[in-house]
Amino acid sequence: MAAPHQAGSPPADEDVAGLAVPALVPGTELIGRYQGSGHREAPYLVRRPDGQILQLSHLLYLVAAGLDGRRSFAGLATRLSDESGCGVTPGQVFFLVENRLRLAGIVAADSETDRPPEAAPKGRDRLLALKFRVALVPEHTVAIIARVFQPLFWPPVVVVVLLAFVVADVLLAVHGGAEQVVAGAKDLLNQPEQILLVVGVLIVAGMFHECGHVAACRYGGARPGAMGVGIYLVWPAMYSTVTESYRLSRGGRLRTDLGGLYFNVIAMLVMIVTYAQTGFPWLLAALLAWQATSVWQLLPSIRFDGYYILSDLVGVPDLFDRMGPILRSLLPGRRPHPRVQELKPWVRRVITVWVVLVIPFMAYWIVAFLVLAPYVLPTVWQALALQWNGVGSSLQAGDAAGAAVGVLRLALLVLPWAGITLVLTNLARQFVRFVGSWRARRALERS
Repeated sequence: MAAPHQAGSPPADEDVAGLAVPALVPGTELIGRYQGSGHREAPYLVRRPDGQILQLSHLLYLVAAGLDGRRSFAGLATRLSDESGCGVTPGQVFFLVENRLRLAGIVAADSETDRPPEAAPKGRDRLLALKFRVALVPEHTVAIIARVFQPLFWPPVVVVVLLAFVVADVLLAVHGGAEQVVAGAKDLLNQPEQILLVVGVLIVAGMFHECGHVAACRYGGARPGAMGVGIYLVWPAMYSTVTESYRLSRGGRLRTDLGGLYFNVIAMLVMIVTYAQTGFPWLLAALLAWQATSVWQLLPSIRFDGYYILSDLVGVPDLFDRMGPILRSLLPGRRPHPRVQELKPWVRRVITVWVVLVIPFMAYWIVAFLVLAPYVLPTVWQALALQWNGVGSSLQAGDAAGAAVGVLRLALLVLPWAGITLVLTNLARQFVRFVGSWRARRALERS
Protein backbone atom coordinates (compact mmCIF):
# COMPACT_ATOMS: atom_id res chain seq x y z
CA MET A 1 0.00 0.00 0.00
CA ALA A 2 1.35 3.40 -0.96
CA ALA A 3 2.40 5.57 1.93
CA PRO A 4 0.45 8.77 2.43
CA HIS A 5 2.31 11.97 1.73
CA GLN A 6 1.63 15.64 1.33
CA ALA A 7 0.32 16.67 -2.08
CA GLY A 8 3.02 18.41 -4.06
CA SER A 9 5.96 16.75 -2.28
CA PRO A 10 7.61 13.32 -2.72
CA PRO A 11 7.07 10.75 0.06
CA ALA A 12 9.89 9.43 2.22
CA ASP A 13 12.11 6.99 0.33
CA GLU A 14 11.82 4.28 2.98
CA ASP A 15 7.99 4.34 2.69
CA VAL A 16 7.90 3.49 -1.01
CA ALA A 17 11.27 1.91 -1.89
CA GLY A 18 10.03 -1.68 -1.60
CA LEU A 19 6.69 -1.15 -3.34
CA ALA A 20 6.18 -2.53 -6.84
CA VAL A 21 5.76 0.06 -9.55
CA PRO A 22 2.44 0.01 -11.44
CA ALA A 23 2.16 -0.96 -15.09
CA LEU A 24 1.18 1.18 -18.05
CA VAL A 25 -2.40 1.07 -19.28
CA PRO A 26 -2.62 -1.72 -21.90
CA GLY A 27 -2.36 -0.26 -25.37
CA THR A 28 -0.07 2.62 -24.36
CA GLU A 29 2.67 3.10 -26.95
CA LEU A 30 6.07 4.65 -26.30
CA ILE A 31 6.88 6.34 -29.61
CA GLY A 32 10.20 7.96 -28.77
CA ARG A 33 11.89 11.29 -29.41
CA TYR A 34 9.96 13.81 -31.51
CA GLN A 35 11.98 14.15 -34.71
CA GLY A 36 12.41 17.61 -36.23
CA SER A 37 11.06 19.28 -33.10
CA GLY A 38 10.92 23.05 -32.78
CA HIS A 39 11.69 22.84 -29.05
CA ARG A 40 15.10 23.55 -27.60
CA GLU A 41 14.86 20.17 -25.87
CA ALA A 42 12.93 17.80 -28.10
CA PRO A 43 10.06 16.13 -26.19
CA TYR A 44 9.35 12.42 -26.17
CA LEU A 45 6.03 11.10 -27.44
CA VAL A 46 3.62 8.59 -25.91
CA ARG A 47 0.42 7.41 -27.57
CA ARG A 48 -2.48 6.73 -25.21
CA PRO A 49 -4.90 3.87 -25.97
CA ASP A 50 -7.49 6.46 -27.09
CA GLY A 51 -5.04 7.72 -29.75
CA GLN A 52 -4.05 10.99 -28.08
CA ILE A 53 -0.36 11.86 -28.32
CA LEU A 54 1.34 13.09 -25.14
CA GLN A 55 4.61 15.03 -24.97
CA LEU A 56 6.88 14.06 -22.06
CA SER A 57 10.27 15.20 -20.86
CA HIS A 58 13.17 12.76 -21.19
CA LEU A 59 13.02 11.83 -17.48
CA LEU A 60 9.25 11.24 -17.52
CA TYR A 61 9.62 9.12 -20.64
CA LEU A 62 12.27 7.00 -18.93
CA VAL A 63 9.96 6.59 -15.92
CA ALA A 64 7.11 5.49 -18.20
CA ALA A 65 9.40 3.03 -19.98
CA GLY A 66 10.26 1.45 -16.61
CA LEU A 67 6.67 0.82 -15.46
CA ASP A 68 6.37 -2.95 -15.84
CA GLY A 69 4.37 -3.78 -12.71
CA ARG A 70 7.19 -5.94 -11.34
CA ARG A 71 10.30 -4.01 -10.30
CA SER A 72 10.35 -1.91 -7.12
CA PHE A 73 10.50 1.88 -6.91
CA ALA A 74 14.02 1.50 -5.52
CA GLY A 75 15.07 -0.60 -8.50
CA LEU A 76 13.53 1.85 -10.96
CA ALA A 77 15.21 4.78 -9.20
CA THR A 78 18.59 3.07 -9.55
CA ARG A 79 18.00 2.44 -13.23
CA LEU A 80 16.89 6.05 -13.83
CA SER A 81 19.94 7.38 -12.04
CA ASP A 82 22.17 5.39 -14.37
CA GLU A 83 20.27 6.31 -17.55
CA SER A 84 19.71 10.00 -16.83
CA GLY A 85 23.08 10.68 -15.23
CA CYS A 86 21.56 12.36 -12.17
CA GLY A 87 20.55 11.01 -8.79
CA VAL A 88 16.89 9.98 -8.59
CA THR A 89 15.31 8.72 -5.35
CA PRO A 90 12.44 6.24 -4.93
CA GLY A 91 10.26 8.99 -3.45
CA GLN A 92 10.82 11.19 -6.49
CA VAL A 93 9.94 8.34 -8.83
CA PHE A 94 6.75 7.67 -6.85
CA PHE A 95 5.84 11.36 -7.06
CA LEU A 96 6.34 11.46 -10.84
CA VAL A 97 4.26 8.34 -11.37
CA GLU A 98 1.34 9.46 -9.22
CA ASN A 99 1.32 13.20 -9.96
CA ARG A 100 2.35 13.22 -13.60
CA LEU A 101 1.90 9.95 -15.44
CA ARG A 102 -1.24 8.75 -13.66
CA LEU A 103 -2.90 12.11 -14.24
CA ALA A 104 -1.94 11.82 -17.89
CA GLY A 105 -4.03 8.64 -18.11
CA ILE A 106 -1.30 6.11 -18.95
CA VAL A 107 -0.85 4.34 -15.57
CA ALA A 108 -2.96 1.27 -14.83
CA ALA A 109 -4.94 0.79 -11.62
CA ASP A 110 -3.02 0.04 -8.44
CA SER A 111 -4.03 -3.54 -7.66
CA GLU A 112 -2.46 -3.42 -4.20
CA THR A 113 -4.79 -0.70 -3.02
CA ASP A 114 -7.71 -1.83 -5.21
CA ARG A 115 -7.89 1.71 -6.51
CA PRO A 116 -10.15 1.92 -9.56
CA PRO A 117 -8.49 3.21 -12.73
CA GLU A 118 -8.81 6.92 -13.23
CA ALA A 119 -10.54 8.08 -16.37
CA ALA A 120 -8.16 9.50 -18.92
CA PRO A 121 -8.27 13.27 -18.82
CA LYS A 122 -10.38 14.79 -21.51
CA GLY A 123 -8.65 16.86 -24.13
CA ARG A 124 -9.09 20.59 -24.10
CA ASP A 125 -11.73 22.25 -26.22
CA ARG A 126 -9.27 23.24 -28.91
CA LEU A 127 -9.99 26.31 -30.98
CA LEU A 128 -11.52 25.57 -34.40
CA ALA A 129 -11.18 21.80 -33.92
CA LEU A 130 -13.24 19.07 -35.53
CA LYS A 131 -16.13 18.01 -33.26
CA PHE A 132 -18.49 15.05 -32.95
CA ARG A 133 -16.30 12.60 -34.84
CA VAL A 134 -17.86 9.35 -36.04
CA ALA A 135 -15.55 6.66 -37.44
CA LEU A 136 -17.06 5.07 -40.55
CA VAL A 137 -14.12 3.14 -42.00
CA PRO A 138 -12.36 0.88 -39.44
CA GLU A 139 -8.60 0.74 -39.11
CA HIS A 140 -8.16 -2.64 -40.80
CA THR A 141 -10.06 -1.41 -43.88
CA VAL A 142 -8.06 1.82 -43.91
CA ALA A 143 -4.88 -0.29 -43.92
CA ILE A 144 -6.06 -1.99 -47.14
CA ILE A 145 -6.95 1.37 -48.73
CA ALA A 146 -3.57 2.82 -47.78
CA ARG A 147 -1.75 -0.21 -49.16
CA VAL A 148 -3.61 0.03 -52.49
CA PHE A 149 -2.81 3.73 -53.02
CA GLN A 150 0.67 3.69 -51.49
CA PRO A 151 2.48 3.18 -54.86
CA LEU A 152 1.20 6.58 -56.02
CA PHE A 153 3.82 8.17 -53.73
CA TRP A 154 6.72 6.57 -55.56
CA PRO A 155 8.76 9.65 -56.66
CA PRO A 156 8.67 8.95 -60.44
CA VAL A 157 4.88 8.56 -60.26
CA VAL A 158 4.54 11.85 -58.34
CA VAL A 159 6.59 13.71 -60.97
CA VAL A 160 4.55 12.27 -63.87
CA VAL A 161 1.22 13.09 -62.16
CA LEU A 162 2.20 16.68 -61.39
CA LEU A 163 3.52 17.31 -64.91
CA ALA A 164 0.41 15.77 -66.47
CA PHE A 165 -1.86 17.95 -64.33
CA VAL A 166 -0.01 21.15 -65.23
CA VAL A 167 -0.16 20.36 -68.96
CA ALA A 168 -3.85 19.34 -68.84
CA ASP A 169 -4.86 22.40 -66.82
CA VAL A 170 -3.01 24.79 -69.15
CA LEU A 171 -4.56 23.18 -72.24
CA LEU A 172 -8.01 23.44 -70.71
CA ALA A 173 -7.52 27.13 -69.94
CA VAL A 174 -6.09 27.90 -73.41
CA HIS A 175 -8.82 26.16 -75.36
CA GLY A 176 -11.78 28.32 -74.38
CA GLY A 177 -11.79 27.71 -70.65
CA ALA A 178 -13.59 30.97 -69.79
CA GLU A 179 -16.27 30.47 -72.43
CA GLN A 180 -16.89 26.93 -71.26
CA VAL A 181 -17.26 28.13 -67.68
CA VAL A 182 -19.93 30.67 -68.69
CA ALA A 183 -21.77 28.06 -70.72
CA GLY A 184 -21.59 25.61 -67.82
CA ALA A 185 -22.96 28.19 -65.39
CA LYS A 186 -25.95 28.79 -67.68
CA ASP A 187 -26.65 25.06 -67.87
CA LEU A 188 -26.58 24.81 -64.08
CA LEU A 189 -29.09 27.66 -63.82
CA ASN A 190 -31.35 26.09 -66.43
CA GLN A 191 -30.98 22.57 -65.01
CA PRO A 192 -30.47 22.97 -61.24
CA GLU A 193 -30.63 19.23 -60.69
CA GLN A 194 -27.09 19.11 -62.11
CA ILE A 195 -25.97 20.78 -58.88
CA LEU A 196 -26.56 17.41 -57.22
CA LEU A 197 -24.09 15.84 -59.64
CA VAL A 198 -21.54 18.51 -58.75
CA VAL A 199 -22.04 17.85 -55.04
CA GLY A 200 -21.70 14.10 -55.62
CA VAL A 201 -18.37 14.55 -57.41
CA LEU A 202 -17.09 16.82 -54.63
CA ILE A 203 -18.03 14.25 -51.99
CA VAL A 204 -16.17 11.50 -53.84
CA ALA A 205 -13.18 13.81 -54.28
CA GLY A 206 -13.25 14.56 -50.56
CA MET A 207 -13.14 10.85 -49.75
CA PHE A 208 -10.24 10.42 -52.17
CA HIS A 209 -8.48 13.35 -50.46
CA GLU A 210 -8.50 11.47 -47.14
CA CYS A 211 -7.19 8.36 -48.89
CA GLY A 212 -4.18 10.48 -49.83
CA HIS A 213 -3.41 11.24 -46.19
CA VAL A 214 -3.59 7.62 -45.04
CA ALA A 215 -1.62 6.32 -48.04
CA ALA A 216 1.13 8.88 -47.40
CA CYS A 217 1.16 7.94 -43.71
CA ARG A 218 1.66 4.26 -44.57
CA TYR A 219 4.26 5.08 -47.25
CA GLY A 220 6.34 6.78 -44.54
CA GLY A 221 6.18 3.70 -42.32
CA ALA A 222 3.43 4.71 -39.86
CA ARG A 223 0.07 3.05 -39.26
CA PRO A 224 -3.04 5.10 -40.17
CA GLY A 225 -6.18 4.82 -38.09
CA ALA A 226 -9.89 5.01 -38.79
CA MET A 227 -11.57 7.38 -41.24
CA GLY A 228 -14.90 9.08 -40.72
CA VAL A 229 -16.85 12.32 -40.60
CA GLY A 230 -17.25 15.08 -38.05
CA ILE A 231 -18.43 18.66 -37.73
CA TYR A 232 -16.03 21.49 -38.48
CA LEU A 233 -17.71 24.65 -37.18
CA VAL A 234 -21.13 23.57 -38.50
CA TRP A 235 -20.08 21.97 -41.78
CA PRO A 236 -19.85 18.18 -42.18
CA ALA A 237 -16.21 17.31 -42.81
CA MET A 238 -14.33 14.09 -43.53
CA TYR A 239 -11.27 13.16 -41.51
CA SER A 240 -8.55 10.53 -41.41
CA THR A 241 -6.60 9.48 -38.31
CA VAL A 242 -2.88 9.89 -38.97
CA THR A 243 -1.58 10.58 -35.46
CA GLU A 244 0.94 7.78 -36.01
CA SER A 245 2.77 10.14 -38.36
CA TYR A 246 4.26 11.77 -35.25
CA ARG A 247 6.74 8.90 -35.15
CA LEU A 248 8.02 9.91 -38.62
CA SER A 249 10.69 12.42 -39.55
CA ARG A 250 9.73 15.96 -40.51
CA GLY A 251 9.78 14.89 -44.17
CA GLY A 252 7.47 11.97 -43.47
CA ARG A 253 5.01 14.16 -41.59
CA LEU A 254 5.00 16.75 -44.39
CA ARG A 255 4.35 13.99 -46.94
CA THR A 256 1.36 12.93 -44.87
CA ASP A 257 0.09 16.53 -44.69
CA LEU A 258 0.51 17.05 -48.43
CA GLY A 259 -0.90 13.64 -49.36
CA GLY A 260 -4.45 14.94 -49.45
CA LEU A 261 -3.56 17.85 -51.73
CA TYR A 262 -1.60 15.50 -53.98
CA PHE A 263 -4.67 13.30 -54.31
CA ASN A 264 -6.68 16.46 -55.07
CA VAL A 265 -4.37 16.93 -58.06
CA ILE A 266 -5.03 13.35 -59.18
CA ALA A 267 -8.79 13.88 -58.81
CA MET A 268 -8.65 17.11 -60.84
CA LEU A 269 -6.59 15.39 -63.53
CA VAL A 270 -9.26 12.70 -63.82
CA MET A 271 -11.97 15.40 -64.02
CA ILE A 272 -10.12 17.23 -66.82
CA VAL A 273 -9.64 14.05 -68.86
CA THR A 274 -13.26 12.99 -68.33
CA TYR A 275 -14.51 16.46 -69.25
CA ALA A 276 -12.41 16.42 -72.42
CA GLN A 277 -14.06 13.10 -73.37
CA THR A 278 -17.66 13.94 -72.41
CA GLY A 279 -18.03 17.74 -72.41
CA PHE A 280 -20.38 17.62 -69.39
CA PRO A 281 -20.69 21.24 -68.13
CA TRP A 282 -21.43 20.19 -64.55
CA LEU A 283 -18.11 18.32 -64.47
CA LEU A 284 -16.28 21.55 -65.32
CA ALA A 285 -18.12 23.27 -62.47
CA ALA A 286 -17.03 20.50 -60.11
CA LEU A 287 -13.43 20.88 -61.32
CA LEU A 288 -13.39 24.61 -60.65
CA ALA A 289 -15.00 24.14 -57.24
CA TRP A 290 -12.39 21.53 -56.29
CA GLN A 291 -9.55 23.76 -57.46
CA ALA A 292 -10.87 26.56 -55.24
CA THR A 293 -11.24 24.11 -52.36
CA SER A 294 -7.62 22.96 -52.78
CA VAL A 295 -6.36 26.54 -52.58
CA TRP A 296 -8.57 27.17 -49.54
CA GLN A 297 -7.12 24.11 -47.81
CA LEU A 298 -3.67 25.71 -47.91
CA LEU A 299 -4.70 28.51 -45.54
CA PRO A 300 -2.75 28.16 -42.26
CA SER A 301 -5.22 30.29 -40.29
CA ILE A 302 -7.72 27.47 -39.74
CA ARG A 303 -7.26 23.74 -39.14
CA PHE A 304 -6.95 22.73 -42.77
CA ASP A 305 -3.97 21.10 -44.48
CA GLY A 306 -2.02 24.37 -44.60
CA TYR A 307 -2.21 24.64 -40.82
CA TYR A 308 -0.74 21.16 -40.30
CA ILE A 309 1.92 21.78 -42.96
CA LEU A 310 3.09 24.87 -41.08
CA SER A 311 2.89 23.00 -37.77
CA ASP A 312 5.14 20.21 -39.03
CA LEU A 313 7.53 22.62 -40.74
CA VAL A 314 8.27 24.34 -37.42
CA GLY A 315 8.01 21.14 -35.36
CA VAL A 316 5.29 22.32 -32.94
CA PRO A 317 2.21 20.04 -32.84
CA ASP A 318 -0.53 22.57 -31.99
CA LEU A 319 0.02 26.21 -32.94
CA PHE A 320 -3.23 27.49 -31.44
CA ASP A 321 -2.03 26.34 -28.02
CA ARG A 322 0.88 28.79 -28.37
CA MET A 323 -1.25 31.79 -29.29
CA GLY A 324 -1.94 32.91 -25.71
CA PRO A 325 1.68 32.54 -24.50
CA ILE A 326 2.97 34.36 -27.61
CA LEU A 327 0.57 37.28 -27.07
CA ARG A 328 1.46 37.57 -23.38
CA SER A 329 5.16 37.54 -24.27
CA LEU A 330 4.65 40.44 -26.70
CA LEU A 331 3.37 42.74 -23.96
CA PRO A 332 5.90 45.45 -23.01
CA GLY A 333 7.83 44.66 -19.85
CA ARG A 334 6.77 41.00 -19.79
CA ARG A 335 9.30 38.18 -19.82
CA PRO A 336 8.75 35.51 -22.47
CA HIS A 337 6.28 32.86 -21.35
CA PRO A 338 7.88 29.48 -20.46
CA ARG A 339 6.01 27.87 -23.40
CA VAL A 340 7.69 30.45 -25.65
CA GLN A 341 11.14 30.12 -24.09
CA GLU A 342 11.16 26.36 -24.70
CA LEU A 343 11.05 26.95 -28.47
CA LYS A 344 14.01 27.44 -30.76
CA PRO A 345 14.56 31.12 -31.69
CA TRP A 346 13.64 30.74 -35.37
CA VAL A 347 10.55 28.71 -34.49
CA ARG A 348 9.49 31.37 -32.00
CA ARG A 349 9.80 34.05 -34.70
CA VAL A 350 7.79 32.05 -37.24
CA ILE A 351 4.97 31.34 -34.79
CA THR A 352 4.94 34.98 -33.67
CA VAL A 353 4.47 36.07 -37.30
CA TRP A 354 1.71 33.48 -37.68
CA VAL A 355 -0.08 34.79 -34.58
CA VAL A 356 0.26 38.41 -35.73
CA LEU A 357 -1.28 37.52 -39.10
CA VAL A 358 -3.99 35.11 -37.92
CA ILE A 359 -5.52 37.38 -35.27
CA PRO A 360 -6.31 40.22 -37.74
CA PHE A 361 -7.65 37.62 -40.19
CA MET A 362 -10.05 36.21 -37.60
CA ALA A 363 -10.90 39.68 -36.29
CA TYR A 364 -11.72 40.88 -39.82
CA TRP A 365 -14.33 38.18 -40.33
CA ILE A 366 -15.80 38.65 -36.87
CA VAL A 367 -16.08 42.44 -37.23
CA ALA A 368 -17.46 42.08 -40.76
CA PHE A 369 -20.09 39.68 -39.43
CA LEU A 370 -21.12 42.03 -36.64
CA VAL A 371 -21.25 45.06 -38.96
CA LEU A 372 -23.03 43.41 -41.87
CA ALA A 373 -25.38 41.15 -39.93
CA PRO A 374 -28.12 43.80 -39.36
CA TYR A 375 -28.19 44.55 -43.09
CA VAL A 376 -27.71 41.08 -44.53
CA LEU A 377 -29.81 38.94 -42.19
CA PRO A 378 -33.19 40.37 -43.37
CA THR A 379 -32.20 39.55 -46.96
CA VAL A 380 -31.10 36.08 -45.90
CA TRP A 381 -34.42 35.58 -44.12
CA GLN A 382 -36.31 36.55 -47.28
CA ALA A 383 -34.16 34.18 -49.35
CA LEU A 384 -34.83 31.38 -46.85
CA ALA A 385 -38.57 31.95 -47.11
CA LEU A 386 -38.36 31.96 -50.91
CA GLN A 387 -36.32 28.73 -51.00
CA TRP A 388 -38.63 27.08 -48.47
CA ASN A 389 -41.64 27.87 -50.65
CA GLY A 390 -39.73 26.54 -53.65
CA VAL A 391 -39.06 23.25 -51.86
CA GLY A 392 -42.76 22.93 -51.05
CA SER A 393 -43.72 23.62 -54.65
CA SER A 394 -41.22 21.05 -55.94
CA LEU A 395 -42.57 18.40 -53.57
CA GLN A 396 -46.14 19.08 -54.66
CA ALA A 397 -45.10 18.80 -58.29
CA GLY A 398 -43.26 15.54 -57.62
CA ASP A 399 -39.90 17.09 -58.54
CA ALA A 400 -37.57 15.29 -56.12
CA ALA A 401 -34.39 16.69 -57.70
CA GLY A 402 -35.69 20.26 -57.49
CA ALA A 403 -36.65 19.74 -53.84
CA ALA A 404 -33.20 18.34 -53.04
CA VAL A 405 -31.52 21.33 -54.71
CA GLY A 406 -33.78 23.65 -52.71
CA VAL A 407 -32.78 21.96 -49.44
CA LEU A 408 -29.12 22.28 -50.45
CA ARG A 409 -29.59 26.00 -51.08
CA LEU A 410 -31.27 26.37 -47.68
CA ALA A 411 -28.24 24.75 -46.04
CA LEU A 412 -25.84 27.00 -47.94
CA LEU A 413 -27.73 30.05 -46.69
CA VAL A 414 -27.89 28.96 -43.05
CA LEU A 415 -24.60 27.21 -42.34
CA PRO A 416 -22.14 30.12 -42.77
CA TRP A 417 -24.10 32.27 -40.34
CA ALA A 418 -24.52 29.42 -37.90
CA GLY A 419 -20.78 28.74 -38.13
CA ILE A 420 -19.65 32.28 -37.33
CA THR A 421 -22.20 32.44 -34.50
CA LEU A 422 -20.76 29.24 -33.04
CA VAL A 423 -17.20 30.61 -33.31
CA LEU A 424 -18.22 33.80 -31.50
CA THR A 425 -19.94 31.77 -28.78
CA ASN A 426 -16.85 29.60 -28.25
CA LEU A 427 -14.56 32.63 -28.18
CA ALA A 428 -16.80 34.36 -25.65
CA ARG A 429 -16.85 31.22 -23.47
CA GLN A 430 -13.06 30.97 -23.56
CA PHE A 431 -12.74 34.67 -22.74
CA VAL A 432 -15.01 34.26 -19.71
CA ARG A 433 -12.92 31.30 -18.52
CA PHE A 434 -9.73 33.32 -19.01
CA VAL A 435 -11.08 36.25 -17.01
CA GLY A 436 -12.23 33.90 -14.25
CA SER A 437 -8.84 32.21 -13.98
CA TRP A 438 -7.07 35.59 -14.07
CA ARG A 439 -9.22 36.87 -11.20
CA ALA A 440 -8.57 33.70 -9.24
CA ARG A 441 -4.81 34.15 -9.67
CA ARG A 442 -5.00 37.78 -8.60
CA ALA A 443 -7.02 36.86 -5.52
CA LEU A 444 -4.48 34.15 -4.67
CA GLU A 445 -1.60 36.63 -5.05
CA ARG A 446 -3.29 39.12 -2.68
CA SER A 447 -3.95 36.49 0.01
